[in-house]
Amino acid sequence: MKLTATTQFHSGPISKKLASNFIELGYGLQVEGMAAEMFFNRSFEPFYPYRLINKLWFDLLDDERDLSSRCETDWRVFDWYHSSYEHNAWFAFPGIAGYQEIRDDSTFVIADSPLADVHIAPVEDDNHGRFAMKVVNNSAADGGLAQEGKYCFPGVEYRFRGQIRKLSGAGTLRAALYSEGTTEAPVCMADLGDAGRDYTEVAATLCVKRERRYTFVLLTPAGSEYVCDDFTLTPGDAVCGFKKSAVEVGQYVAPKVIRWPGGCFASFYDWRSGVGPVRLPSYSYFWGGMQYNDIGTDELATYAEAVGGESMICVNMYHPFKRFFDYVPPESLDGDPNDRTLRAALHGRDLIQFSNIEQGAKDAAAWVEYCNGDVSTEGGRMRIANGREKPYNVRYWEMDNECHRWFRPDEYARTCVLYSRAMKAVDPSIKIGMISYCYGNEALSGMLEIAGEDIDFLADRGFEEQDLERKLSLITAYNQAHGTDIKYCNTEWLPLNGADVYNMVPRSETHTNKCFMFSKWSYALDAAATLMMWQRHGDIVDFVNFNNLANTHSQSVIETPKEGAFVTAPGMMMHRFANTKASRTLVLDGYHASRTDPLQVQLSVNEAGDTLVLNVLARTEAGGELELDLSAFNVADGEYGGVLLHGDSLLSMNRLNDRRVCEDFVSVRVSGRKVSMRVTPLSFAEFLIPFEKSA
Repeated sequence: MKLTATTQFHSGPISKKLASNFIELGYGLQVEGMAAEMFFNRSFEPFYPYRLINKLWFDLLDDERDLSSRCETDWRVFDWYHSSYEHNAWFAFPGIAGYQEIRDDSTFVIADSPLADVHIAPVEDDNHGRFAMKVVNNSAADGGLAQEGKYCFPGVEYRFRGQIRKLSGAGTLRAALYSEGTTEAPVCMADLGDAGRDYTEVAATLCVKRERRYTFVLLTPAGSEYVCDDFTLTPGDAVCGFKKSAVEVGQYVAPKVIRWPGGCFASFYDWRSGVGPVRLPSYSYFWGGMQYNDIGTDELATYAEAVGGESMICVNMYHPFKRFFDYVPPESLDGDPNDRTLRAALHGRDLIQFSNIEQGAKDAAAWVEYCNGDVSTEGGRMRIANGREKPYNVRYWEMDNECHRWFRPDEYARTCVLYSRAMKAVDPSIKIGMISYCYGNEALSGMLEIAGEDIDFLADRGFEEQDLERKLSLITAYNQAHGTDIKYCNTEWLPLNGADVYNMVPRSETHTNKCFMFSKWSYALDAAATLMMWQRHGDIVDFVNFNNLANTHSQSVIETPKEGAFVTAPGMMMHRFANTKASRTLVLDGYHASRTDPLQVQLSVNEAGDTLVLNVLARTEAGGELELDLSAFNVADGEYGGVLLHGDSLLSMNRLNDRRVCEDFVSVRVSGRKVSMRVTPLSFAEFLIPFEKSA
């Protein structure tokens, strides 16, 4: 490849927020693996099975074209599996639980001890959630309630707290840790005293001397019966509700804007369920499984700050169809929202609280006030009472997710106006985003005419440059005609579809599913090509949120097993783009990269305007040759440094303590104002070539 650089710019400056990300509650065990909470089902609720859409996105079905095909229940067979995907059972102790398969009929409760007359059973009790756990110890020795899978480190205090009431018996309750798989002797133990007839809060601190897996046990005295609820076990070095390691890897990836709480989850989310001291567990209405609400507004907004980013909140826009349906096809949108025989997809609940559009606007405005209000506001005082004095100053607010499920385009645009005016009445500085991916560009023009004066960005999806340019032309024309400054944002993108759904990886009989590809170097290389495309369009592209931040069956940039945390192959790429020196892209004469080109080159200048930034992407095992003429710039001959990311194969991936994608410091040579280089196969590089200083 022979190219010649010019001094012409593609567009204005590159936004500094292209390396942004996305956290969705209730989907993919994202926050469960990130969170400091160490118990699975700490409130002892019945486990709701995952819904079909969840299983399809996790590639659990043998054949997703046949919805009746076998569903994989042992997640350990997948290469994305690690310890934070465990569903640890509560079991009667003494005993050993072992790995629990994830089936629709799984209870994750092992009721009877195989070694003693000790039994546990969920019982209805409204102390915390709908259920609690009854523990019956008819044996002649201590026994009780246990859960495996606690990975502990020496030097860290593990803080247990719980609510317990006594039904019969007397003696001392104890909290203990046993080496996992053993029942003979605890490695540490703390007395909790006894409980009364009403719920008594008990607490203890446990410490270990050896890094390994442990079993937590609540030991009850012989001949006793107790009811337990609202347990929690967290490490003392937790940060804003998250594991310390989850914050550290988040700081490395450095997302600039983090979208939350969804995604599809956001469309059925009541933000008040995730704030304050009392947070009750619930069903995850869209994805299935449990939503514990321990991670909510305060934790997510604080996490964004802790990793150097800011928040973008996706708002639940209420609609009459949401009462019973999670999808209404276009031909049924004129139907009766209360008719459960309507040709539409039922979600299986009666969510009347999300059916009144006007009330939804008021609740969204209250959320703005909670995040951004000061002590003079009700929301600000509520936040301060919950422990956060300084406002979060959340700027970005997206108007729901996949709204074509319930709204016609004109109805959605008018509802955006209603919400925007209610929310900006609380804080005029916020930015409101209207989705632009559901209805087509012709409908989008009409939506802009309705809502354009009340919105600040379009929340798009996809990544084909032709569609991007059509949307940018619509935005530009509207801005010029109305004096507005609407930006383009892509609030949820994956480099998964396009010309080759498997990112140019040869297909095989066994390894062609989405989740297999998410974690691979191929996926990261495809992400780089997409980010380079957005760079070329300047800061009218404000931010783009990679989907997702953590876990999600490897659809992520960080993974957070119990043993620690690590950065995935796509995460290493996102780190590079978060730290790029490129500030404004330059035109290469006669050349415009396509996102799917196997070899791509991009030249930019840095923010100071005194250095060229050369990016070279090779998505093939062949690599290639590059000759780049820099005669248009005053650069001296010499060796210039850079960073190279590379993998041995398109299927290279990182795991904890096994990083297969490498980052090396390298150099490129300039001779006679030309770069001539052999491009490393399967790589992405950034080189810095400073201009020669005038004498």
